[in-house]
Amino acid sequence: MHPAAASAEPQDVPDHLWSIRFIDAHIPDTKASGLPWDGDGSAPDPYLRLVLDGRVVWETPIQANTRDPKWNVTLPRNVQISPRTKFRLELWDSDTASSDPAGAIIRSGLPESALPNALAHLTLDNLAVVTVVVSPALPSRGLGIEFEQHDDALWVLNVEPFSPAARAGVHVGDRIVAIGDSRVEALSAARAASDLSLSTDRGATLTVADKGGKARQVTLERGEYLWLTM
Repeated sequence: MHPAAASAEPQDVPDHLWSIRFIDAHIPDTKASGLPWDGDGSAPDPYLRLVLDGRVVWETPIQANTRDPKWNVTLPRNVQISPRTKFRLELWDSDTASSDPAGAIIRSGLPESALPNALAHLTLDNLAVVTVVVSPALPSRGLGIEFEQHDDALWVLNVEPFSPAARAGVHVGDRIVAIGDSRVEALSAARAASDLSLSTDRGATLTVADKGGKARQVTLERGEYLWLTM
């Protein structure tokens, strides 16, 4: 799997799939309670936590002793946020002993101000302001599976949900026994891995056996994108 050399057309992007970059934040002088951030009066050590449908998806690095942290980091993978997704962006102070975040914005779906490719300033409930950029999802190239090499087959361990493999109907537990006209058992490990990595570029047909041993053929669409998600 690797980044796509060219940008995907908008119609190619799966619904509600986004790339998010956290730029910076401005944090009030005190906590919402009016108390200082730290006992010695110093500034907080802030970081952000993105929570979707109750699952912690990602955290930014900690910025030490500042009310104006600058991250400018993009999530390593795309995220799916539909209008019904429970979106929660939390601000934390790494010195805070409490399990509660220092501030948060909680809503369904992306904030209205998060327009594609534009700076969005999100005001949290403690009046901290976080700047983000939400962009269309970033495409990659690749089949979108993890596999284990065996003498006679490649055993599928994981399938990315927005991938050529998933769209073709490859499932976890399947065994890829042939790539095009070549049986895996007749290939070296390196050749099998190479042929599989090129299978989407070639629009290859894979022969796949399910857990019960029943074989079927799946055809990959040439040039399809892989959309890696968190």
